[in-house]
Amino acid sequence: MSLSTLSTRFQGRQTQFHIELLYGALFVVGFGYLVFRVDARVAAFEGGLVVGYLLRIWEKMSIYERLIEEAVSREAETQVEAEVQEQVGEQVGKEVEETVDERVEETVDERVEETVDERVEETVDERVEDRVGEEVEEKVDERVEAQMGEQVGKQVDERVEEKVGEQVEERVAEKVEERVEEVEERVDEVEERVGDDE
Repeated sequence: MSLSTLSTRFQGRQTQFHIELLYGALFVVGFGYLVFRVDARVAAFEGGLVVGYLLRIWEKMSIYERLIEEAVSREAETQVEAEVQEQVGEQVGKEVEETVDERVEETVDERVEETVDERVEETVDERVEDRVGEEVEEKVDERVEAQMGEQVGKQVDERVEEKVGEQVEERVAEKVEERVEEVEERVDEVEERVGDDE
């Protein structure tokens, strides 16, 4: 509080004290006068003092009541604001978790598809070249054993690696079988031509 506010409050309390003192002095003097001499005017004046004092007390009570209501209202606003902040914080936390989970899933799926496609192409090309070379030179006695090339780049994360492993094996097996069948057909054609030429 500033000095001017304190001095204003002090002056206000001082003024109230002087008014109370004046009421008390007039009441005592009037009552003392009525004890020795009964006068209707003085009795009416005393009655007016009593009514005025009661009205003053009523005014004070209404002022105090208004101050209490304001204090209660401020406290209620503070509590409501605190509860709102708490609920907003909790709800924001939940929504952030949900959004993060959704975005992680989307990103993981995208990266899995990209990585699977890249690795499938590389692995299929490597395996087909190996098989074609072996079949042309040795006329294929056994099928190509599955080999996984070295991992492309760094590991994306554990979830990506699990999905990539499963999908790569399935796609690689399908594409290798398709290319092997094509190569076997070509080898058979080459053998037939070689046999016909001899």
